[in-house]
Amino acid sequence: MAGTRKRRSAVLSYEDLQCLLESDSKQSLSDLDFDTENELDDRALSDAVGNEYSDEDDSANQEFVWEDMENYRGQREHFTGSVGPQGPGKDVTEIVDVLKLFFDKELIETIVAETNRYAEQFLWGREPSVRSHSKAWKPMTKGEIYVVLGLFMLMGIVQKPTLQSYFTTKRVISTPGFRDIITRDRLELICKFLHFANNENISTFEGPKKLFKIYPVIFHLNKKFQELCLPNQDISVDESMKLWKGHLSFKQYLPLKAAKFGIKTYELCDSTTGYLWSFIIYTGKDTEFDSPLITADTKKTSAIVLKLVEPLLNEGLWMNNFYNSPTLARLLKITHKIDCVGTLKLNRKNVPPKVKNTKLKKGEILAWTRFCHKVV
Repeated sequence: MAGTRKRRSAVLSYEDLQCLLESDSKQSLSDLDFDTENELDDRALSDAVGNEYSDEDDSANQEFVWEDMENYRGQREHFTGSVGPQGPGKDVTEIVDVLKLFFDKELIETIVAETNRYAEQFLWGREPSVRSHSKAWKPMTKGEIYVVLGLFMLMGIVQKPTLQSYFTTKRVISTPGFRDIITRDRLELICKFLHFANNENISTFEGPKKLFKIYPVIFHLNKKFQELCLPNQDISVDESMKLWKGHLSFKQYLPLKAAKFGIKTYELCDSTTGYLWSFIIYTGKDTEFDSPLITADTKKTSAIVLKLVEPLLNEGLWMNNFYNSPTLARLLKITHKIDCVGTLKLNRKNVPPKVKNTKLKKGEILAWTRFCHKVV
């Protein structure tokens, strides 16, 4: 393992890393340098592993005692399961039917009910001005919300500066398909009143307060992503940014990302297909990671991983050096039977001293092992 921000070690291919798990090899992972947030140490996880694999030379706080290695044979966990689409997703071939698997009757009825409820709350006791478009409001239907969702997706393909510009009649820039489907005033009214939760229930809401208004959609989609597809054996955890420049208390600024301002999510995806299986929206330091795998002392970088992989034991997890650590790898492999591969920061706790102090040249490999070749 080696590397500074100016000098990078060799990058191993997917096949090379697979060999680390499945066949004899003298290789180990080099430390690839990633630009990430401020580091969080992972010392607290040592208490979560327990004493199941306590060796004589381990100290009371589960310190690692590494051994040099001549050969390595990975011990992959047994993987069972019929990967791919599950349940009703197996027989779906049309794109619109795929959309309806996720935005199903339950979610659409929730959106329609809450949008109409908010419109009533907004208009109750008010006398709209003569020029107010709100006077023209009529309850939204399930068919209309599918139309609106379709238009939102089209706006990602046909990009214009304003909502009104999609309804212009100027010949050189017009998009008549939008005008043929819905009027501008009706779309603006629906966007004005679009709601997913009853504002009057916020005092009894037990989830993350900052996500109250969109939580029904987040919860529903996470559930559907997991119900409708089983990922392959190899999965990956990483972060993503959704571009957003408006006012938001948990908006992030990451200057090295393509989308520098936005909403950050932690995501678990299928390494083979890229299918998004679950996600967590980061709302700041108060982001909650509720899982039976997480203790009060678990550091957040490890809690992110444990929360996301909780339903997927016996999988093979790939992650970068923001999350990875020897202690987390041991916890995943020994306690939860999850194979783990990833790059590693040299300043993580329990990294072998020889690895920290050795500068590797391109193509060089340095490997140490622990727990009968279970952690390398």
